[in-house]
Amino acid sequence: MIAPRVAALVLCLNAGLAPAADVATYSTADLDFLAHMIVHHQQALELCALVDERSQRAEFHRFSRNLNDAQQAEIDQMQALLQQAGARGAKIPTTHFHADPPMAGMLSKAQMSAIRQARGPSFERLWLEGMILHHQGAVDMALAQQEAQFRNRNQPYGLDTLVDDMLAAQRAEIGRMKDWLNDWR
Repeated sequence: MIAPRVAALVLCLNAGLAPAADVATYSTADLDFLAHMIVHHQQALELCALVDERSQRAEFHRFSRNLNDAQQAEIDQMQALLQQAGARGAKIPTTHFHADPPMAGMLSKAQMSAIRQARGPSFERLWLEGMILHHQGAVDMALAQQEAQFRNRNQPYGLDTLVDDMLAAQRAEIGRMKDWLNDWR
């Protein structure tokens, strides 16, 4: 679900308008957070794309579709925020990750390969364990971003509510996935 303030910002950006004076300046750390979180969310999309062919559980299919849609909506929001910052003269960071995994909270190539090769209950267990780790990484990144915004007394419009919404949604999803790990043994 898109937060009302973020939705208003996206509408402004799509119309080519800058929102009102509510817009704080994006720091380099804010821009890095957005660029890194986009890459992070893209791996979640890769994981979600695997579910339909590897699991027979209808609730798992619904969950992965909803998760995919939420992650894509957040990617779109983050890209819009980066575009707005770029239009205001900010240097948008490029992401070049060479480590495996590329950042904390992302799955390694070996973990992704194991998930891709699994089917049925084995797939579900590996996927859930991997997505819990993945979501916890996003929660950690969002908490660090929130702390930096508080410490710097700078909460750029759109980024503040995006981080809050991300924390609430991903914590709830972690809880659901942990429940399934216990229930689906």
